[in-house]
Amino acid sequence: MKVDSRSRWQYRIQSGVFLLLFITLLAVAAWLSNRFPVTFDLSSNQRNSLSAESAHLLEAIEHPLEVTLFISPVNEARPLFELLFERYQLLQPKFQYRILNPDLYPELLREHDIRYEGEVVIEYQGRSEKVSQISESSITNAIQRLMRQSERWLVFLQGHGEPNPYREANHDYSRLATQLASMGYTIENLNLAQSASIPGNTDVLILASPRVALLPGEIDLLRDYIEQGGNLLWLADPDQINDGLDLLADQIGIEFLPGVIVDPNSQLMGLDRIDFALVSEYPRHPITLNLNGTSLFPQARALEFFGDENWEQQVFLVSDARSWNETGTMRGEIIKGDDADEVSGPLKIGLTLARSHHNDDGELFEQRIAVIGDVDFLSNRYLGNGSNLEIGVNLVNWLSHDDKLIAISPRPAPDTRLELSRWELMAIGFTFLLLLPLGLITTGLRIWLKRRKR
Repeated sequence: MKVDSRSRWQYRIQSGVFLLLFITLLAVAAWLSNRFPVTFDLSSNQRNSLSAESAHLLEAIEHPLEVTLFISPVNEARPLFELLFERYQLLQPKFQYRILNPDLYPELLREHDIRYEGEVVIEYQGRSEKVSQISESSITNAIQRLMRQSERWLVFLQGHGEPNPYREANHDYSRLATQLASMGYTIENLNLAQSASIPGNTDVLILASPRVALLPGEIDLLRDYIEQGGNLLWLADPDQINDGLDLLADQIGIEFLPGVIVDPNSQLMGLDRIDFALVSEYPRHPITLNLNGTSLFPQARALEFFGDENWEQQVFLVSDARSWNETGTMRGEIIKGDDADEVSGPLKIGLTLARSHHNDDGELFEQRIAVIGDVDFLSNRYLGNGSNLEIGVNLVNWLSHDDKLIAISPRPAPDTRLELSRWELMAIGFTFLLLLPLGLITTGLRIWLKRRKR
């Protein structure tokens, strides 16, 4: 075939058009891959992907969700956390995350009460929640709590000198209420002398150490509330007025030991008082899960449970073994065991009760009650000490059944262990310890002999 100048031009034009179309195709493919990313997880058990529960939850996100991770650039866990957040963002573009060096943003640390490196703040529609232990389960559960549409009502009993969630005095609960409100809870005060009833939409009723005796009619309303399956958080201390509350304690099977818990460890921590109970080891319970800090309980009371078998009792706060309940005066030298009714530690400070109950429609549900022998550990003055805030938030989440969210178990790889029989192990040892070295020696000798003959 004769190639002239015209044929050369046609060939050049065809090559140029092909090259242009090829580049355009690559650009379109790159745009499509960025706009509609597709990934395949070929690992066993799909362990490098989010679970189906997390993926289903992400589909329901309608508004931007912002995640902030406070971690230094040199932290070894940073790439793992970033990889986890990328999996969320891949499934839901409205999931946006940023990683900040905590040393450069002290104002944000104060705003979100960040105390440890690696904590995460999740914000959605004006609400926020802090996550201390990062995992798919904890992140997904926090997102679900923030997305919950139904209101959850926390009702504080008032009118008897109790701490107020709307006041900012040292003994009040405004800091706790602010934290809970940011998580979607609705905070309300209730004066039974004025309303004469407990609202039916109450998720958790909080009874915080009344300083004035409740009226007989108020006691009856509280007892009816418990009898009908209401969830209760009872915070008690030595200054609590027990007139009438003894009936409530008998109803649920709780007995408060006399005196104040004395803990010698408090002086080792630099405190100038001995009537502060320090808790650093926690029994296994959903409320204390993943807690690793010390909590502080000023002038706490010990308690015991003597109720019937219908209640499932779990202790989640205990004092140190060196502690005891001091029933004498707190002046001068304080000696352990100088009174007959003093009991050596460890003493129960907090316990939970749960039982099955039927509502008016015959549906079965679980009633939950938590009793703690201290009211001050959640006050504005002590809330920022150690793990006090985490315990308070976890308490409310447990009582309102927010611990029964998505349970995501890790998916281990099935091929992490190599199991060999005895004969297989002998064959491998014979091959690598005998045959392979002999083969190398034989080959080396043959090469040496051939070179010597030359």
